[in-house]
Amino acid sequence: MELIKIDYLQIGVAASKLLTVSNLSINSGQKIGLVGNNGAGKTTLMRILAQEKFTDLFTIKGVVANNCNFAYVPQLLDAGDKSGGQREKLALSKAIAQLKNMPNGLLLLDEPTSNLDITQQQWLIKLINKSKIACLIISHDQNFLNKVCDSIWYIQNKEVHNFSGTYEEFRNFSEDQRKRAETIYEQKKKHLEQLTKSYHQHVNKAKTFSHNKKGLSSSDWRSKSLGKQKTANNVIRASKNLANRINKEKAEIKKPQMHHAITLKNGNNAITDLSISPKSKALRLEKQPINAYGQKLFNITQEVNLAYGSKVVLIGQNGSGKTVFLKKIKNKQLTGFYNPKLKIGYFNQNIVASQTDKTLLDSLFATSIFDDSSTMQVLGDLHLRQYGEHKISDISGGQLVCFNLAKILTGQYNLLLLDEPTNFLDIASVNALAEFVTAYPFAMILVSHDQEFIKQLEVPKWQIKNSQLITSTAQKKQSKKGNNNELELLKFKLDQLMLDSRASISEIKQVKARIQELQ
Repeated sequence: MELIKIDYLQIGVAASKLLTVSNLSINSGQKIGLVGNNGAGKTTLMRILAQEKFTDLFTIKGVVANNCNFAYVPQLLDAGDKSGGQREKLALSKAIAQLKNMPNGLLLLDEPTSNLDITQQQWLIKLINKSKIACLIISHDQNFLNKVCDSIWYIQNKEVHNFSGTYEEFRNFSEDQRKRAETIYEQKKKHLEQLTKSYHQHVNKAKTFSHNKKGLSSSDWRSKSLGKQKTANNVIRASKNLANRINKEKAEIKKPQMHHAITLKNGNNAITDLSISPKSKALRLEKQPINAYGQKLFNITQEVNLAYGSKVVLIGQNGSGKTVFLKKIKNKQLTGFYNPKLKIGYFNQNIVASQTDKTLLDSLFATSIFDDSSTMQVLGDLHLRQYGEHKISDISGGQLVCFNLAKILTGQYNLLLLDEPTNFLDIASVNALAEFVTAYPFAMILVSHDQEFIKQLEVPKWQIKNSQLITSTAQKKQSKKGNNNELELLKFKLDQLMLDSRASISEIKQVKARIQELQ
């Protein structure tokens, strides 16, 4: 059953086209993911479906037929006295409960996982998959999309298109499309080069008919050339036709957007000045409790070391103390060793860059440790390149968060502390950030709940669990300790089996094989 039918919806903002939806519908039980770059119009479309009112700045034409009971959970919720994760979970629970006993239910969710930790995300995935309520979900969380959606609406060239399939299948489809577009572009480019070469050959050949041949008088040459005039005219005509074809194909050929993995090149001596000897530690924290707001959050039970150039992801449930931990490192409030050359850059999405009359480019170039090309690519990956000449004081709140992230990423630091850097980024920017982290030459601690992003990074994890900070080193030690205990037990068991006449040879072999494996 159709819950919503959209018939040629046209959305404009400030007299400019924002989005067109030709013909799409949402049916009972469907789970649809809505994806696209920041600023493409995803939230605006969802607000239209939620029947919200708009200012005169927007123009909305077309038909949206509504045959459903819906609940809308927007991205920015009133904080009140609860944490982001708590208020998000509460709003989601209320929305689902509201629709549970209503016919033709539709959930409209805008970035529902942005404030949820991994445990809360798993709760939401289970809840949506179990529910028969239809959903339209805006999200940049690729793992979440892949686990709950059976269709994808994607925005391309200011139009919304439908793809029937999981997000993983959509991603493969998009990659195939990208490769095909690049192949067609290269073929057209090669054909254009061949046409241009042929055109120049015809032009040069036409010129030969206007020159006097060596050793002939002008009258003799003209009389001999009369028979060739027809050929000359044909060559000139062919040249003109080729010129027209070249101009037409030049107008039609369009280079597809090609993303190149970032290569961070040094623009000055800043990287050398910030470098720490590979044998030195960037940071070493002693055993200690981590306290805040008059209570203990967790304990560091073993010495924590962060090597020069290493990156780690810090995970843990909301409220476990991740942000407090980063802030204490930033302010050097934890007991331990901080390398004298350490310069710490801290990104928190709630920290706003100072409002100045400087342009984005002037501000970035003034502090970037990378060359102009690398700095511009960071700006482009965060969809800010077109705003480079804008004043910082004139950009929107979301753009300001992205600019602040760019400022920290390229700044004169050798330890970056990034607290949930992916929350305001779209999927393309999240993937580009993963490339940046991999290429970054210095140390980094990231807090993130984005499982696909964490998977892309392939870096060690630190986890706050059961009121303790568990590092990769601690996990290895714990694993080794467990293996040693198992080894001793197996050796004892082998001795018992050797003395037992009833023991089978296969059982003895199995125990021996496990002992060898552990040794």
